[in-house]
Amino acid sequence: MKKAIKYIGKKTEDIFLWASGAEVEVLKMVPSEKSKYFGIGGTIIFTALMASFAGGYAFFTAFKSTYLSIPFGLFWGALIFNLDRYIVASFGVGDGKKTISRQELIEAAPRLVMAIILGFVISTPLELKLFEKEINAKISTDIAIVQNTIINSSSTDPKLISLKSERTQLVSSIKKREEIIENKRFFWEKSNKDKNDEWNTGKFSGKLGKGGYYDDLKKVADDAEVDYNKNKTNYSALNDLDYKKIDLLDKKIDQRDAQLRVEIENQTTVQSQNDGLLARLKALGDLTSENTTLLFSKWLITILFIFIEIAPILFKMMTERGPYDDIIDRKKHEIKVQQLQLQSNINQEINTAVKIHTEKYEQKLNAELHTNKEILESIAKAQQEIAIVAIEKWKEEQKQLIQNNSIQIIKGNN
Repeated sequence: MKKAIKYIGKKTEDIFLWASGAEVEVLKMVPSEKSKYFGIGGTIIFTALMASFAGGYAFFTAFKSTYLSIPFGLFWGALIFNLDRYIVASFGVGDGKKTISRQELIEAAPRLVMAIILGFVISTPLELKLFEKEINAKISTDIAIVQNTIINSSSTDPKLISLKSERTQLVSSIKKREEIIENKRFFWEKSNKDKNDEWNTGKFSGKLGKGGYYDDLKKVADDAEVDYNKNKTNYSALNDLDYKKIDLLDKKIDQRDAQLRVEIENQTTVQSQNDGLLARLKALGDLTSENTTLLFSKWLITILFIFIEIAPILFKMMTERGPYDDIIDRKKHEIKVQQLQLQSNINQEINTAVKIHTEKYEQKLNAELHTNKEILESIAKAQQEIAIVAIEKWKEEQKQLIQNNSIQIIKGNN
């Protein structure tokens, strides 16, 4: 059991040292240096673990899939681990003093900026998880407000308003006509009653039966009856047409209501599902703008993760040079010297090869020149001999020509 624990501890130490970007074999030569690189490696590893949780949660929030969130979280953690390890390993040891100089800050600026960005990237999903209850409440409130707005928007639908307005106008017209008919009927009934009262009781003239006053009342009652029947017939026909129009409008209103209900249900469903990553980020932003305590808490978490990200770099800037750094510098110098020696040997070999090639070329050129010289001399000698032979032949030809000419001259004189 002790051996197993010791073995696990040894492997854990090796992993942490490797994660720090240090050369484990060199650290074995200087055990006193292991502690600081163990701390750097631990910071990098635990930062990567938090990045895994943050990335997995962000992916789950966006896609609602546990099976996809786990591998993405592992991938994200590995990516952050690799970046952190590169940032720390590529920095070196600064100027080797406990204090942080201005020059060190300038040299570390690009790495510090990268670390700060990673701090924001890692902290944001974790902030969403830490304030999950508040964010859920805010999202629910926002969804309810939007849903109420959507529901209330049906009452302001232009098409529905137009249909209902047209129906209201038709109903109003029908009521006005019915009032007119009712007034006509009331006037006719009253006139007819006055006529009957005059006939039966002499109510207006004091004389029963037919008379001048009765005739007038009868004419008024008869005219009122005709007017009533005429208006009733005309207006009833118009009302029947309007009732048909109202029935048609009621169907259109019902259809439009059904369409609006479907649209409202669809929009409500969409809004009820509007709790993704962007919605949560917006909700967190709204909450922090409304609540100062929440704003400070959020920034404290962000600053904490930024500090965790830049801590290894700051630690390396504040670390004094140690034997590990001396060994690394010596190894670098040895490798550099070896490479320079190899370059020198290669250059020397190249120079020797060039010199040999040049000498061979010069020898070949000299041989060709010597051969060409002999050829030219042979050609010149041959040309000289040919010229001598040609001259001798020409000389003989000229002599023969002169002799022949002399004989012809003598013969001519004779």
